[in-house]
Amino acid sequence: MSERYQPDGRLSYDFSWLNGSADGTCGFTIGRSGGEAAPNDPDSASRMSREALVEEARSFLESFYAAGGIGEEDFPDHSPARMHGNSGG
Repeated sequence: MSERYQPDGRLSYDFSWLNGSADGTCGFTIGRSGGEAAPNDPDSASRMSREALVEEARSFLESFYAAGGIGEEDFPDHSPARMHGNSGG
């Protein structure tokens, strides 16, 4: 994951999807909408917590693999990795 500021000053987070579709060459970006833009302020209120980032990434991946999602259409041979040590949920 890397952080960068958008032209409007909002912070965004770029993720490389190492075990994802297209042989790990794709990724996705999470950004906040709303809040105050604060370029180059590492303590900015626009910074997302680790928990919020995990939840946003999880939501993206769930929608990717959902019926009609981009994964189903554009990457039909890719299947989601199974979580190790996870009994479900």
